[in-house]
Amino acid sequence: MRILFAIFALALAAHAGQLDLAIIQFPEVKTADELNTALAGVRLTEITNSNRTMTGESYLKGGYVLFAQSLPASSRFASSTRISNSRADVEGLFTGSRMDVKITLSEGVEAGLRRFASRTYSASAALAPGQPRVLSIRQVSGRTAAAIKGQASVKDTNFCTAIIAQVAR
Repeated sequence: MRILFAIFALALAAHAGQLDLAIIQFPEVKTADELNTALAGVRLTEITNSNRTMTGESYLKGGYVLFAQSLPASSRFASSTRISNSRADVEGLFTGSRMDVKITLSEGVEAGLRRFASRTYSASAALAPGQPRVLSIRQVSGRTAAAIKGQASVKDTNFCTAIIAQVAR
C-alpha cells in the first residue's frame, strides 16, 4: 500500500509542473503592467540563466538577477540553497491561482565567520499557469553621496526590484 501511495505522490508531483521564481533588479523605474507585457513572450528560466537578464526583449534588458530557482509546483513549497558564502531560503503557498511567497537572501559579510546580511522579499498575487507574472514590485528613488579624488558629488539613484513567477505544467 505504501508503495502505491509513493508512486501516486510522484505521479501527482510530476503532473503538477514546475514553479519558476526570480528576483530581478532593474537600474531604472519600471511598472508592473509594462513588465508583464514584456514577459508575455519569454520563459522565465531562459532569461534568468545568468547574473544579468538575457533576452531580445528590450524592456527586460539590463536587469540584475538577484535570485532564480525552479521548484516542483505544489500547494506548499520550501527550499534552502547555499552557494559559496550566500544562502537563499524560499517558502510559500500556492493554492488555486493564488501564490504567497517569502524569499530571504543572505550573504556572508566576513570570510570565515558566520555573519550574514539578510534581505527578505515577499509577495502575494494571482498567478495563471503558463505565463510569467510580476508578483511584487518595489521602486526605490534616492540620492547618494560619492567622493572621487577629492571631488564630492550627489547622484540620483533609481531602481526597481521585481519578484516574478511562472508555473509551467
